[in-house]
Amino acid sequence: MTERRSFLSGPGPLPQDDCTSWFEHDGLARFVLNAQGAIQQCNAAGRAMIASGMVGAGGAFLCQKHRNRPEFDSLLARLNTHRQPSGRVLFRSGDDDWCLLDLIALPDVENKIFATARPAQCVSTEGIESLRAVFGLTRAEITVLSHLTCGEPPKEIGRQMDVSIHTVRAHLRAICMRMGVKGINGALRLSFQLTTT
Repeated sequence: MTERRSFLSGPGPLPQDDCTSWFEHDGLARFVLNAQGAIQQCNAAGRAMIASGMVGAGGAFLCQKHRNRPEFDSLLARLNTHRQPSGRVLFRSGDDDWCLLDLIALPDVENKIFATARPAQCVSTEGIESLRAVFGLTRAEITVLSHLTCGEPPKEIGRQMDVSIHTVRAHLRAICMRMGVKGINGALRLSFQLTTT
């Protein structure tokens, strides 16, 4: 019989030094936020994201005037009162790239929210095809949605598709109706939720 060995020295949690080292050197941008959403701590990848302008500065993850702040505040309230264990916010960063912010609240840790932020990647061809199948989107609607997930504004989508901005907006309204969401952010949030792990 072979002996099974564990990488951990005992049944307890990792030593504090190991946890601190993991947090600091993890490749994902990780943050510890207070109950109001201000950054209390972040790792090296998080500091790099802040320095690049992808996330808010001055101690706030999303500043009070950011267009996604009401959605962020609503999610924070649900997390702080334990009505919801986790959530995701999709927002445009300072350079107009889409970012996904995953938030989680632990029931035994008060007044702290743990966050992971990353740039949203274009939805893959397979992901777009699955969205088409689930929501019954037309070929033109899928083309518009695919361009949207890559961060292109409606005017640029119209130029690339060689159609007017009014046609693009008509496709956007149809996409939102078929997906059962309100606005571009709702369609993008659902697209990223369904195709991103």
